[in-house]
Amino acid sequence: MKLPEIFASPANVRSVLQGTAIFNAGDESGEMYVVQSGEVDIIINGVTVETVGPEGFFGEISLIEDSVRAADAIARTDCRLLPVNRHHFLFMVDEMPQFALHVMKGMADRLRKADKRAAV
Repeated sequence: MKLPEIFASPANVRSVLQGTAIFNAGDESGEMYVVQSGEVDIIINGVTVETVGPEGFFGEISLIEDSVRAADAIARTDCRLLPVNRHHFLFMVDEMPQFALHVMKGMADRLRKADKRAAV
């Protein structure tokens, strides 16, 4: 399953210039994002913990937890992002089990990478 195919709609795409903050730690959440093109750095306490590229996604944890952002997301390059609001996210989880599994796999991959970084 390719997330950009699910959410692609010209009216829905956001263009973000390199260096632009997409959100900051502590911001209220309302959307997750799928990267259609470009790269986004996820930064915690000034440290880049991940760079998300095309077909990747970020910001989903705050939608799941209904919490504020835990990290900063900064456009590493010019990007085209597909926002997914809470309503659409919950609809997709309910109606498309493969979507929920895809999101869980992405979160599990991030957790494994964080474990490896912590072990160093």
